[in-house]
Amino acid sequence: GPVPCPGCCRLIMADTSPRCEGCDWPVCHEDCVGLKDPNKHGHECFILRLRTHRALDGLHEYYRQDALFALRCLLLQRRGIKKWMQFLQFESHMDKRSKGTDIYKEYDERVVDYLEENFLKPLKALEEESKQTILPDMTRETIHQICGIIDVNSLEINQGGEVSALYQAACLMEHNCIPNTAHTFEDELTNYRITVRATLPIKKGERITTMYTHALWGTQARREHLRETKYFSCSCDRCKDPTEMGTYLSALRCLGTESTHCGGTQLPINPLDDDTEWACDKCSVRISNVQASYLINQIGDDVDNVQLNNPTVRELDNLLSKLLTFLHSNHYHCFSVKHSLVQLLGYQQGYLPNQISDDQLIRKTKMCREMMDILSKIDPGKSRLCLYTGVVLHELHLANITYVKRKWDIGVKKDLLQLLREADRSITESKEVLKYETSTMSGEKLHNLIDGSRKEFDRWLTRNKID
Repeated sequence: GPVPCPGCCRLIMADTSPRCEGCDWPVCHEDCVGLKDPNKHGHECFILRLRTHRALDGLHEYYRQDALFALRCLLLQRRGIKKWMQFLQFESHMDKRSKGTDIYKEYDERVVDYLEENFLKPLKALEEESKQTILPDMTRETIHQICGIIDVNSLEINQGGEVSALYQAACLMEHNCIPNTAHTFEDELTNYRITVRATLPIKKGERITTMYTHALWGTQARREHLRETKYFSCSCDRCKDPTEMGTYLSALRCLGTESTHCGGTQLPINPLDDDTEWACDKCSVRISNVQASYLINQIGDDVDNVQLNNPTVRELDNLLSKLLTFLHSNHYHCFSVKHSLVQLLGYQQGYLPNQISDDQLIRKTKMCREMMDILSKIDPGKSRLCLYTGVVLHELHLANITYVKRKWDIGVKKDLLQLLREADRSITESKEVLKYETSTMSGEKLHNLIDGSRKEFDRWLTRNKID
């Protein structure tokens, strides 16, 4: 897959890209200005060129961007003691990443050994030979601390690849599963400057919050991810609520007993307790958290296997039917399948606009409305799920307008006008939702699609003399 150029962070394909003339690292272009910039690649290039041999194959093992990030942080020592000390003030949670832990072993092999063997040993030899100190501190312990700082504090720049950055002030924001801010990044010309804006009203004295996990995961998955990567257990309002703000995003179907199937909903009694039982809202059946986790993980594997293999509408339909036996219709695995399904209905052969049935169009609009209800509750400020929301609103618009065009000359105008008003609101809101997402490739593509749909919709309204 794509990796960032060390000079500017633009995504490149390592095996087909030109190389830096100094260190042989894959770059976007031999004349990339960042290659000579001492605040970018220029400083590290001196150390990277100490490795004497060059890669012929296995480029992703040979050129490790995660290790390059750690090296850049190590080189902050060269930019002054104040800068270095400020960096070391970042939280690393080394008490939870100490020797003997799995995370310590992983980084010891992947990053620390890699830097030590390929670059730091030759650098130490150079220091001895020249009788000059280039990096005062390059111990393994310090590199582990750097890896901890990166894990706990870095933000992913949404370029479609593994590009992360550290921001001294932005990393101070507290986590909440319904955050009151959103952040966007500019491009390499401004050194990926970050802008944080409020998405919900923030009263004086209230915490400024962001989100460090995925908004469309259920409570168990979010809290587990935060414990593993940020080393805290979230207890926000969403995590405390078994229904997740009325969305039932983690809810299971109660299978009842061998003789009785009640059709109720299983919810965790106390979502903040990892050993909580799950209770049905209609019968006395309870299951353990271990049983619930096992079921959700197994189903997650099935969903991933289908989603990663370019599924057809029929395959997704079959998968959704299977999921609804065990999961609430709003469960996040069901949401994932529905989100894929609405993007195939109207596009895939056999379901093109002139092939899709009226019932399928009505079903598509129903799924879009269900997903919008969920999105409005877990992302009320539209801070984390803008692309998901933009897609759903755009597909709701397309399904409505396709249905209205079919029925305009034969249907009940009052009902059709109501669908037209919903189509108009959807396309307007979808563009508004994406106004801060145009800097990403996927956001720009969706924005252009919506612009095209808006123009086509307006032309149709004009032809039919509809205000």
